[in-house]
Amino acid sequence: MNRQIYWIGGSACAGKSTLAGRFAEKYNMALYACDEHYEDHLQRITGKAQSAMYRVSQMTMNEVFFTRDVSEQLDVYTGCLREDFNYVLSDLEGSGAGPIVVEGNQLLPALVAPLLKPMDKAIWVIPAEPFQREQYSKREWIQGILQATENPEVSFNNWMKRDALFAARIRSEAGERKLKVLEADGSRTLEQNFAELERWFGLQGDGGAESADAAE
Repeated sequence: MNRQIYWIGGSACAGKSTLAGRFAEKYNMALYACDEHYEDHLQRITGKAQSAMYRVSQMTMNEVFFTRDVSEQLDVYTGCLREDFNYVLSDLEGSGAGPIVVEGNQLLPALVAPLLKPMDKAIWVIPAEPFQREQYSKREWIQGILQATENPEVSFNNWMKRDALFAARIRSEAGERKLKVLEADGSRTLEQNFAELERWFGLQGDGGAESADAAE
């Protein structure tokens, strides 16, 4: 891809979607949010070629979060993200030539690192487990999912354990490749995390203000 990409990966409930949206708006860039395209990607899978995505698509919420061991949940979830990443790349190939911000859990460090060009920037936003649990608990839509399971409390704990293990895996992959990690634990405001994102991407300052004015 002959375009500059700002990659924002990480784990759920760390604020990466909000950070990515603000960054794209302020600097007048296109935004690609992986989860917004997932349902479309599901329409193109086959059970043989995308086995993890297909398996998850056939599960009930009870099977996703209650009946399976957490380690199996993590492996299938990670496999699903890996398969979807190929669709993400395909989408990006045909989405224009200007700078773009890409965000999502699909951006595993091991997958993104080989694609990074000198002009690219990448960061992984990872929540501390207590912060993750607190943020998930505030989201109303989660209750509909949990109520579809045999035991909402156990299912919620399994979900949180899976995501904590996923965050640890992302942290490890990023560390091994010397990639930037931004920890979200509630000790800093969203604005402070955004400022750190800007510093890392090298776009903080007067140029940012001019770009924001142009976007308006």
